[in-house]
Amino acid sequence: MKFKFKGINYYEDSENNYVGATNTCSIVKEFADFQAAIDYVAEHKGFLIAEDGKTAFNVLTITEIN
Repeated sequence: MKFKFKGINYYEDSENNYVGATNTCSIVKEFADFQAAIDYVAEHKGFLIAEDGKTAFNVLTITEIN
C-alpha cells in the first residue's frame, strides 16, 4: 500500500497578522498497512527526510493513495 506523508518544512515569521508563505513537503512511501506507516513515523520522532536528503520535515498527515 502507498501512503503520502505531508508536512510543512518552512515558514516565515509573521508580521502584522500576516502568516508568511509556507513550503509544503510530501513523500510517498510503501508500507504493508496503515499501522506500519504510523509506526515508522513514530520511530523517527515524527520526522521524515525529503527525497533530496537535505530537508527533514515534521509529518502532519498520512493519506493512503492508490
